[in-house]
Amino acid sequence: MKFDFYLSEMSVSDLHGGGLTLQRVLGNNLDDISYFIYVNRFATDIPATGSFSGKSINLPSSWDSDKVRNVLGRTLSAKISRAPTMIRQHARYAATVINNKFKGNRELCALVCPQGANAIYTLHELQKHRPVKYITWIMDDHLIKYVNGNWQYPPYIQPVFAKHLCEAKHVFVISPAMQEFYKSRFGIESTVLFGSSNIADAVEEYVVNINKPLRIGYFGAVANWQRDALIAVADALKGTDTQLHIYSGVDELPKGLQVHGVHFKGRIVPHEVQATMRNYDAVLLPISFKNELRNMSQFNIATKMSEYLACGVPIIAVGPAYSAMIKYLVEHKAAITVSSTQKGDITNAMSLLRDKKQILHLLKNAQNLVQIEVGTLPMRKKMVSVINS
Repeated sequence: MKFDFYLSEMSVSDLHGGGLTLQRVLGNNLDDISYFIYVNRFATDIPATGSFSGKSINLPSSWDSDKVRNVLGRTLSAKISRAPTMIRQHARYAATVINNKFKGNRELCALVCPQGANAIYTLHELQKHRPVKYITWIMDDHLIKYVNGNWQYPPYIQPVFAKHLCEAKHVFVISPAMQEFYKSRFGIESTVLFGSSNIADAVEEYVVNINKPLRIGYFGAVANWQRDALIAVADALKGTDTQLHIYSGVDELPKGLQVHGVHFKGRIVPHEVQATMRNYDAVLLPISFKNELRNMSQFNIATKMSEYLACGVPIIAVGPAYSAMIKYLVEHKAAITVSSTQKGDITNAMSLLRDKKQILHLLKNAQNLVQIEVGTLPMRKKMVSVINS
């Protein structure tokens, strides 16, 4: 299957995990796509990387334009753009633009990576113009919410999303947890496919730090999905000599992280990340404990998990026991995991970094995982086998 277009709210960029995942897993197959169509403000704020920008078509809602934002303010503009009526209206417009890019009425082939309702509704409207054969890859389910112990979709989107999944030629999902949930909720089969990474060449053997103060590195966003777990770790390190270094693209750390022992190192370019990780005794994988973010924690596997597994340094993962990444790492015995925000639990986990036998066992398991499952080659084989079939 050769794709006529890619449709998403998410750009193919080097500045976020989803963009890196697309480039690593699809590789040269991305070059064969005629248009990269973005139907959300996300791609305006984080544009596609240079090699793809020339084929990009940005179609954000008019409510998300700079002009409207300047008049109404960002919060109100975003709220209006997310209203179901506005999403449907925008989808009809975007579908017309896409349809006009292709002559005649032939069937189109698409790769869809929906992050929310915009891409799903746009494809739904485009199918009223002409047939579209598509593969969908759900990297994030931002539509579902955990309410009073139950998973709920907004009434306006659930039937359209169910149709989207059921009519896809193939469904890729970001985690085993999402795969199980979609099977029980929608009755669909899917393939797990998440962000990949490779083991670097000529990596020096990891040396367990027995006596010196520990240095922990964190590489990634400092947003809602990470913040509360990061702050819990920072609080747990107070009064110890362990240092936490944070590498992120934010301008500054939130107040809860502006504490003794936490050092902000700024952004580094993607090709330097893995080498920088190896300067630390461990890398930190924080996952939110908040119920309002349970859809991310329970169903999502971040690209940096694979990068961490490949870097040759032990992982300390702090997050709820139900989170997809904690479950995955526990199952494969590939990290030190902490399912608590209590100081004692976190510091006890840090102390395990002194246990040479356990750490070398974890690192061996992580290396095997990269070679067999989370490396770029095995992930790419999954995708290419579906495209070729």
